[in-house]
Amino acid sequence: MKRIICLLLILLFLPLTAFAGLEDFAAARELDVVLLDNRTELDPAALRDNSDTTGYDPRIAATYVFATEISDEVPLYQVFMRMNALPDAVEIQTQDMNKRWTAVASIASPGPEFVLSSKEPVTGAIRLVVRFSKNTKLNLKECRLFGRGVIPTSLHKWRTANEADVLLMADALKEVDTAALAAYVEAGKSVALCALEKPEGDILTFTDGLWDAGLRVAPLYGGYRPVEGGVTQRIAAWHENMVIKTVTSWLRYYQPLLAVTDGDTVRKVFATANANACDYNFEVADAAAYGLWITPDSCDTADDVPARIAALAPRSYDALRAFCAQEFASAVHSDTAAIPYPAERQEDGYLPAGEFVYENPDQGLWAYLSSSVQVEIVRYEQPEIPRVWFQTDVKFKPDQEKFQQHVYTKASFVGQQIYPETLAQTSNLVLAINGDYYPYRLDRNQAAGNILRNYSVLYNYANKNKRSFPNLDTLALLDDGTLEVYAGEEISAYALAERGDVHDALSFGPYLARDGKLRIYDGYSWEVPEPRTAIGMVEAGHYRILTVEGRMPKGGAPGLNMNDLAKLMYTQNVTDAFNLDGGSTSVLIFMGTKLNLTGKGTSIGQPRNQHELFGVGTSEKTHTDMIK
Repeated sequence: MKRIICLLLILLFLPLTAFAGLEDFAAARELDVVLLDNRTELDPAALRDNSDTTGYDPRIAATYVFATEISDEVPLYQVFMRMNALPDAVEIQTQDMNKRWTAVASIASPGPEFVLSSKEPVTGAIRLVVRFSKNTKLNLKECRLFGRGVIPTSLHKWRTANEADVLLMADALKEVDTAALAAYVEAGKSVALCALEKPEGDILTFTDGLWDAGLRVAPLYGGYRPVEGGVTQRIAAWHENMVIKTVTSWLRYYQPLLAVTDGDTVRKVFATANANACDYNFEVADAAAYGLWITPDSCDTADDVPARIAALAPRSYDALRAFCAQEFASAVHSDTAAIPYPAERQEDGYLPAGEFVYENPDQGLWAYLSSSVQVEIVRYEQPEIPRVWFQTDVKFKPDQEKFQQHVYTKASFVGQQIYPETLAQTSNLVLAINGDYYPYRLDRNQAAGNILRNYSVLYNYANKNKRSFPNLDTLALLDDGTLEVYAGEEISAYALAERGDVHDALSFGPYLARDGKLRIYDGYSWEVPEPRTAIGMVEAGHYRILTVEGRMPKGGAPGLNMNDLAKLMYTQNVTDAFNLDGGSTSVLIFMGTKLNLTGKGTSIGQPRNQHELFGVGTSEKTHTDMIK
């Protein structure tokens, strides 16, 4: 009890600033600075009085630049701007060591009022840059700079969330019923609004009406010019294909559970746009930016929208996974029920002791059980396409096993490369696959990416001499049996090593899924079918591995392109997934025997020699023919 009292007293007298993050909840200090438009000083009072009758109205331009100086004592974290215009982008810029202006924070299509935030403190000479696609009258009403903390509640801080439960899509903002919109918001779900027509005139009056109705997600506008008349005139002027692209992009961006159409134009194109939203071939760059989506429910504003909102099920990706599965549903494969698992197998799937091995190439079934490892492999084939792949389900107990690097144990020098089956057999590996084969890049003086082996950093991510492919995303294998995926520049090898629980990190990519969301990729040669190897995590100690055959001669299987691979992996119910090296590197080895056909050019010959494999489980029952 005395210890508790002492601890409370210590905490009571600690300075509040000692608690990291407390300043985020305190009122933000407003910076007393003067903005310059070239040599013209802007009136600070006019830009901080919460009044649209004052402000600054510069000469018309496509880009506006406002400069000032920020002291080290009170760094800049947030900028609030309000204008009667719709900028395409806004940036906070600072000067680097070479006196070049670079953006430290930016926001795209923010609407007429917004808060632009920086994660890091900004000091010294800065510029606020407001960009439009063409010469546009600015009509700046407010521009206020703040430090860290909560800005005044009188300022509208719109969210730019790219996910909303309800998406109201209108032909024009002026046609939106704000009373109905308020009822949608009151139904208790997040609501977003998009309008095809670009608002003109007093945009801020419209925007204030949306705020008063309870909308907090910044509206998006299609940018189409106002047209007199009905849907026929609008479609003719706006071009139906362009409108379909816009609505498709909205559905992908917000990924709504309910789409509400308000206007004849959006009603006309919704069905087509909704079908396009889950097709990566439709505007692949847009799909790569926002992902694929299937909107599970839709209605019109004439319906009982609040009741539809109240009936919404929790957010789920099941519909998208089911859609992805349709493409592969015709695959021929054997039933795993044919595997004669031993009667003493426990409820969790493991054996109490001993081992079970099953190999049936004719049926395309393989299995292994022990007290700490489970492996089940099924061969799939779609002859009509053609496609051939192996799906491996592997489970292991992280406190006893690791899915990790294995090197050639009989190597006569460091990094010696050898036939993969020989490597697997010398380590008695139950299951082995290829990794990232980073020596290929090193031999060509190319960037390796984040490479950790056995907790040690071998190489750190760098853009220097980086190839177009692979994009050098990072796969981290953790001691607790989980895996994590990162964009290459998102993390460093040193940061991973400092954690102490990442035993191996591989660099190849792209990653195929993260946090349950499918990723679409539009990088170099994404559309080329190739032999592939990919790994994904269902949960800690439970992985799914895909091994795709390709480059087969005489009309055989060519392989999968990157996005079909991602879709196939997504059907495996993984949360995170990663593409490893493919082509002649791609191997799947079970009990020392390679199961997939591999080889440069023909895929029938030998795979590429390698210095390491990744796998789990060891057994004295592995084959030894390649050693002998």
